[in-house]
Amino acid sequence: MSRAAFASLSLACLASLSFGAACAQPQLRPLAAPHEKVFLLRGFTNVLSPGIDQLAEELKEKNIETEVANHAFAIPLASEAIDDCKSGRVGTIVLVGHSFGATGALMMADRMQKAGLHVALIVTLDPVIKGTVPANVHRLENFYLSNGIGTTMQPGENFHGAINNVDLKSNPDLGHVSVTTLPSMQKQVIHDILTSTTRCG
Repeated sequence: MSRAAFASLSLACLASLSFGAACAQPQLRPLAAPHEKVFLLRGFTNVLSPGIDQLAEELKEKNIETEVANHAFAIPLASEAIDDCKSGRVGTIVLVGHSFGATGALMMADRMQKAGLHVALIVTLDPVIKGTVPANVHRLENFYLSNGIGTTMQPGENFHGAINNVDLKSNPDLGHVSVTTLPSMQKQVIHDILTSTTRCG
């Protein structure tokens, strides 16, 4: 830079300071840190999965990003989760599904596995189809009623995570719908979500 140009710049800075402005380099806005995102899938009809919406509301109160949808949207939601992880915007993925939504959660996990991504936690609530858990899932918690239409989950090929099948048949008041709103179960699910830290990338 020439002396004349430098002098002109200095004068411009001094002039701006006289009006209360600072002569400084522009500051870049820091990028937001990757965060946790929870996808919650309802069952066959949305109104028969009330606990899914209750979980979503409580997670929002704890500033956890949530996405609630019918199980029929599992494939486009998987694409959304893959984009979120690959962009670096989201660091941890959790999937929750009731009834057919449990099958949808496994479908999402399978799509993410094919994309080379991981799922920190899957929570299934009284799944009606016995499913196999993909190898990219770190942990699966399955709450079901063996005296009803619920079933267990089993490890898929090369699965090395943890699977916990919890049979709630000892509570005679629970059914396929009411199991989603069981307070003790919801409390456990919220705890498991908040303590899941496995990165998806």
